[in-house]
This record gives sequence, structure tokens and C-alpha cells, in this order.
Amino acid sequence: MRPEHELYVATDYRILYQDPSFLVVDKPAPLPVHPVGRFREKNLLSLLKKDIASGGDDLRIVNRLDSETSGLVLVGRSAGVTGKLGSLFEKRLVLKEYLAIVLGSPAVDRGTIEVPLGLKGGGVHNIRCFDANGQAAKTDYEVLRRMSGYSLLKVIPRTGRTHQIRVHLSLLGHPVAGDKIYIDPSVFERYIDQGWQEDMRPIVKSERLLLHASRLEFRHPESNEVMTFGSDLPACFHSFLNPGVDLDEIV
Repeated sequence: MRPEHELYVATDYRILYQDPSFLVVDKPAPLPVHPVGRFREKNLLSLLKKDIASGGDDLRIVNRLDSETSGLVLVGRSAGVTGKLGSLFEKRLVLKEYLAIVLGSPAVDRGTIEVPLGLKGGGVHNIRCFDANGQAAKTDYEVLRRMSGYSLLKVIPRTGRTHQIRVHLSLLGHPVAGDKIYIDPSVFERYIDQGWQEDMRPIVKSERLLLHASRLEFRHPESNEVMTFGSDLPACFHSFLNPGVDLDEIV
């Protein structure tokens, strides 16, 4: 298995907003949010702590995104503020919207997936699956655009389970393009060991997961002001969209 210095991550994160309470960061992909596995230094939190001169050691990630999911990440500046923001997520007082390019085309333009989720037995990578006795999970989706072989979806998770959007869309029959775990786990095993190989593209269709955390809305933990943040789709999504698609008209 390759050492950390040989592992590729994207490090061009952007701070979209900051005040004395928290930061809103636009995370690229692939980039883990926390130190995990071999990524002890190559992760968003470690990069932020290194780059922010004052108070960096007190930073804490509030909402976790998968390494290959890009978009909006909340970062608290203290344990107290992080706790308050985390409580908003737990109480489902945060509106979270994602954009995803999926394989194929859902049968209806709008729908809700409400399937309880558990861990797949024998796995070491937190692979989720349907489990009648698992955690309740609910995801709303809307088809924004249908393309040849793909669809652009707006997705709103109503609960916050690990891999919820990815596994729910896979169970719907339309996994997210680039999802090595839920399209073909054998591709994922090879990817974490060897990195991206071009012969994976015909199977998973994209080098990275085409899932993007595009919008967050919540009340400021100190002022109670409604805060709304947005993040544009990364450039890699656009090659899957029909020429001339105006995202401002459909998102």
C-alpha cells in the first residue's frame, strides 16, 4: 500500500465565509475532512490548522463529507460553537442540498427514498446496505436534467446517515457516477490500493464521485440570523451535461 506522500488529494480549498464563530469552506475532491488512515497530513482539518495562523488548533469539523464528495463544510472555531452547530444538524434544523450526476434516468421527476440502513457484514470500509432493523434514513430527490445515459439530480437528505445519498441512489437503481463502492466494490478495493486506473472508467464512468454539497442554510448559533451558503458545481461535472445547459435556470 502506498505511503501518504504518494497519495493524490486536491488541496485547493476555499474559505467562503468566516467570523469569530465558524468558517464555511468549499472543499475540493478527493480530500478527507479529518486525519484518517494514511491521510494524517493530507486532509482538510490539518491543512486549515496549518494555514490559519491564529486559533487554528481550536478548529473542529462540523459536517463530514466523504473524501470524494466536494462542497460546503462547516468548521467551528471552538468546541462550544461546534457543539451548537452540531446540535442544529442533529435536530434537522439545517437545510442541506446536494447536486449529483447519476447513471441512467429515474422513472419519476421527484421522489422520496425511505430505506433503513445498516452496515454490510464483513466489510472494513463502512459499506452501507438495506437493513430492516437499521437506522431510519430518508432522502428526497428531484431530476433537474436528463442527459444521454445520465441525469442531474438535486438531492436533499432528511437524515444524516453515513453514505446515505450514495446508497439510497444506488438502491433506486441510479448510483452516483464515479461511486466506486456502490457501483463495483472490487474497483474500490483496487482504487485504494493502486489509485485511479483508466480501465476503471468504463465501469464507474468518472474518476471522482460526482456528488457535490451545493447549499447549506441554518441559523447562526450566536446571532440567530438565517445564514445561506452556496457552492458552484466543479468543472468536472460539466463534461456530463448537455452543451448549453444553464445551471442558473435549473438549480
